[in-house]
Amino acid sequence: MFILDDALIGGLRFVLDKIAAAVDAEMNNEATFRERLLEAQLKVENGEISEDEFAAIERDVLAKIREIKIRQRGEMEEEAGAFKVTGVEAEFTGEEHEK
Repeated sequence: MFILDDALIGGLRFVLDKIAAAVDAEMNNEATFRERLLEAQLKVENGEISEDEFAAIERDVLAKIREIKIRQRGEMEEEAGAFKVTGVEAEFTGEEHEK
């Protein structure tokens, strides 16, 4: 009985983890929000929604895209570790640079 319960719970947990990962990937996909914005633009052009409704959708979508970019930038900084480029030193040589 306990083995069956453990298998059932483990299977449900696996399925729920996969669903959560898919939802997370969809919510962090910038292309999804760009598609929503394009869809809203088409609706306003077809007269299905007003300019005010479009402005509200646009504001929300652009805010979500900004959040995604900020989150991605933060993840990239974490991956880079403690290293940060603070300057570059360069020296030019050759005939065209000797004056």
